[in-house]
Amino acid sequence: MVNEVDDAKLSYRVDLPGGQLRLVEAIVYIASKCASAERFGKIKLNKILWRADFEAFAIRGVPVTGRAYQRLKLGPAPVEMAPVLPEMVQDGLLRFELYEFGDNIVEERPVAISEPNLRYFSADDLQYLDEAIDFYWDKTGRETSDQSHGVAWKTREDNDPMPYELAFLSDSTLSDVQKKRLLGVAHSRGVRSE
Repeated sequence: MVNEVDDAKLSYRVDLPGGQLRLVEAIVYIASKCASAERFGKIKLNKILWRADFEAFAIRGVPVTGRAYQRLKLGPAPVEMAPVLPEMVQDGLLRFELYEFGDNIVEERPVAISEPNLRYFSADDLQYLDEAIDFYWDKTGRETSDQSHGVAWKTREDNDPMPYELAFLSDSTLSDVQKKRLLGVAHSRGVRSE
């Protein structure tokens, strides 16, 4: 018998000091740090935020921004990104520059106009952001998107919310020891494989 998951107990958003300002300032921080990256656009921005938030949640139980995420065709993204980015441009925090790469690829590069206000972030928060930036640094938007299409993303349909507990799912292959242990547990519970 499969246990049903109580959807009400999942963490779709975590209320943290600063609220939406955490997302805004994280975007400014990431854009500042990625100013010299060869490739950096909206896709990579979304994936850096997603990786930092979900890694932080998996390891310490608290994400960096706490904002809600959704599954999109090109990978996970904060639900608020579509309205937040134009507001940031209007508020003079960010601008976008278009870069053309071969094969009709146009990248909308977020460029920070101001310095990030880091008052809501701990040193750990910034470390998760920096690690996510480093992870995606050399990847193209396509590679970044493809990498984010793991088991957590595959459990959802487009526009579905992505609870933070998806961070506990792994794309790693089980080791022989893990497989043996899992089969032992299954056998002890009366589950048989054909």
